[in-house]
Amino acid sequence: MHFRKLVTLKFCIFFILSFGDLKANTLFFDISNTKVILGEEKNAVDFTIYGFSDAKRTLVLKITGPKQKVILQKKKSVLGMWTWGKTGEFQYPSLNHYYTNNKNNEIDFEIKKDLYDNIKLIGTDDDNLKKDLIDKKMSLNLFKIKNDSFKIINKDVPSLFKIPVKLPENSPAGEYFISMSLMDGGNKFETKKTKLTVKKPGVSSFIFSFAHKFSFIYGVFSAIIAIALGVFASFVFRKR
Repeated sequence: MHFRKLVTLKFCIFFILSFGDLKANTLFFDISNTKVILGEEKNAVDFTIYGFSDAKRTLVLKITGPKQKVILQKKKSVLGMWTWGKTGEFQYPSLNHYYTNNKNNEIDFEIKKDLYDNIKLIGTDDDNLKKDLIDKKMSLNLFKIKNDSFKIINKDVPSLFKIPVKLPENSPAGEYFISMSLMDGGNKFETKKTKLTVKKPGVSSFIFSFAHKFSFIYGVFSAIIAIALGVFASFVFRKR
């Protein structure tokens, strides 16, 4: 599969160079497979990006995971009883991975700005909360910046490259999107996004998918189970 993608990419490059009007700052890529099952081969890469660019500018590959939502709550007293009240809500991609072909302060700044911009806080905006979230996700390897990660396939054709990608095992199942950008030294240009489907074997994948597609039903079932467990625990301890 990887070999077939590479041959296709080389053919496209040959076709453009031979017959066309290849403009400066050309950029395109393909992925070795569009469906990934995590955990099948622990030591192998999950997929490989094959790309071509004649640009002298910095390249940034971006991988984003399914959207996630986190409710922010604060404890408060209502009629003499303590309860939790919603104070805000985070919405952000569950995974943000960036791969670059070099490293400099300007690119790191642009990537970190993109990370911040992709986190939407509904309610009172708080940069400290965003920073804490990014630090937490970085520690879990769900947010990552990997510089100098482009590998030249053939030293005689330095414009042709590949990027092996290994997703962390705690990556959620769902639809991911991959795009590549030309950055620094001019206006940012981003390619069309390519979709990647990530699946995880086992019950956890089903629960995650169900919770995101049917969040209301999932919440009702969770509340019912919590109440049932509480009643059962009360009954057992009362018997004793």
